[in-house]
Amino acid sequence: MVKGLKIIGVEAGGTALDVGIGEGDRIISINSAPVPDYLAYRYLIASEEVVLLVGKKSGGEVEIEIEKDEDDDLGIIPAPMKVRSCNNRCVFCFVEQMPKGLRRTLYVKDEDYLHSFLYGNYITLTTLKDVDYERIIRERLSPLYVSVHATDDGLRRFLLGNCKAPSILDGIKKLTEGGIVLHTQAVVAPGINDGAALVRTVEDMAVFYPGVQSIAVVPVGLTRHRERLYPLRTFTKREAARLLDGLEPLRKKCRRKFGVSFVYPSDEFYLKAGRDFPKAGEYDGYPQFDNGVGLTRDFLDEFKQIGKRGASIACNSERQRRIHRYPPLKIRGGTGGRYGVRKIILITGKSFAPILKTIAKEIETMNGLKLSVLPVKNNLFGGKVTVAGLLSGGDIIAALKGRKADAAIIPAIAMRDGAGVFLDDLTPKDVERETGIKIIMTEPTARGLIETVLSLPRRLPTL
Repeated sequence: MVKGLKIIGVEAGGTALDVGIGEGDRIISINSAPVPDYLAYRYLIASEEVVLLVGKKSGGEVEIEIEKDEDDDLGIIPAPMKVRSCNNRCVFCFVEQMPKGLRRTLYVKDEDYLHSFLYGNYITLTTLKDVDYERIIRERLSPLYVSVHATDDGLRRFLLGNCKAPSILDGIKKLTEGGIVLHTQAVVAPGINDGAALVRTVEDMAVFYPGVQSIAVVPVGLTRHRERLYPLRTFTKREAARLLDGLEPLRKKCRRKFGVSFVYPSDEFYLKAGRDFPKAGEYDGYPQFDNGVGLTRDFLDEFKQIGKRGASIACNSERQRRIHRYPPLKIRGGTGGRYGVRKIILITGKSFAPILKTIAKEIETMNGLKLSVLPVKNNLFGGKVTVAGLLSGGDIIAALKGRKADAAIIPAIAMRDGAGVFLDDLTPKDVERETGIKIIMTEPTARGLIETVLSLPRRLPTL
């Protein structure tokens, strides 16, 4: 295998082009240090004097000395980084529960510490070798995101489906002693790694604070595609409440000792148990926000903060719309016609629907629109998956078919790809075509929802 970072293009007017580096060449080393990927390149190129060893597409190697400003790039376009795959067979692995026929990227089991650093992906540390730990610490790849699940070695190996998995505590210790900050998670299955096992896991992680800054507790996600997989079930209302009750003393203890809650149960536990969410201050800046922790609290607080302001600017006056930057949205198609939008459907998952229904009633008073909340059943993954982020275009179509509305608002979190498609590769235009209802995507925040609704024209008097 040819070593080095492959170059698939160079920018016009860049240093690389000036010194003879071209498409198809490889940067083998910088100042004698190997360049296995673009992240290493970015780390090594940050110097005023660099010596590059370049493997030429035509054959042979050349050494190039460059003097530059420390922050200057060379103007290269690198080949995409290869993803290091997971070597585990976790009993609750979501990828193992995916239906067939979706886009190929959805079946990738990512265990790449570079992606953990760049994108916040969770890794188990099971593929890391000494050279990887050395690089992480040397290049300060911090923070990283680590799936712990359980700190008992036997239990963790069972959960990972990997009898050779190394001790997670050893890996955590190496990284934190090397100055790397970690955010961790425990995906929890009822009757397996909850209860006393979960308490031990949280306590073991707290030993490493502030190197380990947080641990999220997330319920196992189960789809209907679990043929020949280990039998698991979801949490009941009583079990969710018991889990929260068991973690609350730990949260209080950590707040007294560290000044932060440290352990953060996901929103799903509070929704399932019918419990009130902690106050915003107890989320400590929302370190696990992208892991489904604190989204609902943030949504409710943001709605409370801007709700009155939103009501005060909800009017038909074009002048006031311009002043407050709520431009009227032009709706094409649908049944609104010249009389403006009359009925709006708010699409969401089943778990958030009760909260959204309460909020929808308040938003209605701001602009006089008729809002209805439609919790969409997830047929793609099964009824046990209830979050909006995993809704497919097909399921949204099925839920909207036969309904009368001028527009449907869908949270953009359901769009799982930069190309603007749902999980099943359908687009909002596909949903419009099949349902005859205008589709409007909005940011999954209270501000995004309010601004989207207030930008719609209110119904005008019938002529």
